[in-house]
Amino acid sequence: MGLHPFWLTPNGLFAITTVDGERYINFARSPLNSHVAASLSKDKHLTRLILERNGIPNIPFTRPKTQQEAQSFLNLYGKIIAKPVAGSGSRDIHIITEALQLRDLKIDQYILEKYIQGEELRYLVLNGDVIGVYQSKYGTSVQANRALQCISSPQETWSPTIVTSAVRVAQVLGLSFAAVDYLTDASGRSYILEVNTTPDLKWFHQPSSGPAVDVARLFLEAILEDEAIAPISGSPQLTTQGI
Repeated sequence: MGLHPFWLTPNGLFAITTVDGERYINFARSPLNSHVAASLSKDKHLTRLILERNGIPNIPFTRPKTQQEAQSFLNLYGKIIAKPVAGSGSRDIHIITEALQLRDLKIDQYILEKYIQGEELRYLVLNGDVIGVYQSKYGTSVQANRALQCISSPQETWSPTIVTSAVRVAQVLGLSFAAVDYLTDASGRSYILEVNTTPDLKWFHQPSSGPAVDVARLFLEAILEDEAIAPISGSPQLTTQGI
């Protein structure tokens, strides 16, 4: 694209060269999303509350203040997942089946969700369109820290229902760029698993199998268009058309 991108940190901050000189992009917070939208989506509990208020299918959840509240939720569903409210990258996730496991957690820092077995799918949304989809496979369990495999899906196989849902979720949360993760159970019912405003893009470019999608180019083009930043002289004409 004629931008000569250069990573200044292992991940997060990189520089591009434009007609106005060197500019910087910090992927730890997408410049396409407002601060408010990004902060709402970073908090898993706030995300769930907003989805619930807008009638969007949710996994049953609670934000317990006490061990007793957490125990009641476990008694109700039998098997639950504890996630840090502001966590990311599948870290510090616990599958809970016994009360003793809850006692080891600082429970007010977690959101609890009903455990649902199913297929995980990530739908990447940019400016109101889905630009890429892949299935995540962790082996037996995320908690077991299995090696992740990502299987990219060609566009003709994307679920129109989930595409519509992912676009709606991004709209409700005020996000121009987001990965909306879904969990589809054995009956075919899909639940929103998580919303990520700074998703790892490498699996779209180098999936374990399936078509590669140049989503990073689309992301950069959107930033350039949004901020009216011109590339260096002589670089190709930029466009946001197509994948």
